[in-house]
Amino acid sequence: MTAVTAAAAGAGASLSVIAAWSGRALRNRRAAAEASLAAVLATIMTVLGGDGVLAGAAFVLGVVAAVRFGWAIAAATKDGPGRLLAELERESAAKSRFVSRALIERLGRRSLAEVVLGDRVTEPMTVLFADIRDSTSLTETLSSEQAFALVAEFFARSARVIRDHRGTVDKYLGDGYMALFPRNVEDALDAALALQHAVALLNAERLGPPISVGIGLHTGPVTFGTVGDARHIDTTVVSDTVNTAKRVEGISKRLGVPVVATESVMQVIREPIRYVLRPLGPQRVRGKRDPIDVFSVSPGIEVRRVTTLGIGQPTEKAEG
Repeated sequence: MTAVTAAAAGAGASLSVIAAWSGRALRNRRAAAEASLAAVLATIMTVLGGDGVLAGAAFVLGVVAAVRFGWAIAAATKDGPGRLLAELERESAAKSRFVSRALIERLGRRSLAEVVLGDRVTEPMTVLFADIRDSTSLTETLSSEQAFALVAEFFARSARVIRDHRGTVDKYLGDGYMALFPRNVEDALDAALALQHAVALLNAERLGPPISVGIGLHTGPVTFGTVGDARHIDTTVVSDTVNTAKRVEGISKRLGVPVVATESVMQVIREPIRYVLRPLGPQRVRGKRDPIDVFSVSPGIEVRRVTTLGIGQPTEKAEG
């Protein structure tokens, strides 16, 4: 066997192995298998044929194998940029489900990639805390999976209501959550009343035992931003406004009142006539030296009420 023949046989054998192993990666196993088979035959003919007729046939088969394998590579890489772009878009959309786009914009960033550790901003906001009352009883009457499904459904419908009222769910906290409303207190008040309506609809569907939800609202300065380290960055909200809103949600449960708001919320309502506001008197809360004045909030004639029957469901107005 001459050196040229040996080189040709080695090239054919190498091509057959490469084509056989790369078929799956190229997402075209048939073309790769055909290229591998042609390369195997070319190698055999090269070894047996020497410099005779079989050598010519081996050369032709080698060319066919190379062309077929090249076609498989070209077909696999033709849509590569498109697939890469689609993958990047899917990843970006997935990340946006974990970090609110509104939060990124309020931090003064155009995208999640621009957010850095330590970014923060302080703004006046209304904070809403919602929590399922007596949630421990759910696990006593339902399996853990059934209880999870019911709470997840409550969260999904709540998120829809919060978005429809120009708010953002900042954190899910076990069987409750915290939402932020940067525009005005009416957005938060309307959302709170719409959430009670959504819970009534959820209970009517009998997906599980009836649930009730306590909601607390407070307005004031809020600082939110990024914390963590270089390997893991998360967002958090730090403010006495947040702590007070959480305490007010506790008052809602203690007094058995669905929606409770502080005097700070009452002071900035532009149209109080849209709500029925009932003073609950000064209430002592943990972490506060002095009692805080709170009010029960229920819908008036003009309050907006968002239903949660399904995606795309139009906004309804409460009947007078």
